[in-house]
Amino acid sequence: MSRLAVRGVPLETIERLNAERTIALSRYQADGAIDRFGYLEDLAADHGVEFETILTLTDVLGPDEDFDGLVTTLEDLGPGGL
Repeated sequence: MSRLAVRGVPLETIERLNAERTIALSRYQADGAIDRFGYLEDLAADHGVEFETILTLTDVLGPDEDFDGLVTTLEDLGPGGL
């Protein structure tokens, strides 16, 4: 296991999130992110939740829900999340 990380998120997790992407990369970029990880990181910041909350939700909801179910769930949870 690598010790490389971006803002505390292990490189393996970032690679997994990006590899699981099912939505076109251009959709994430249109939202101002460079990739799926960047988009998810922005969502966490925008909704005031820990990135671990985002990871849990993406594992449950799947990558097809990044722009729909995930956002709705975060809005329903409110600041601070789970």
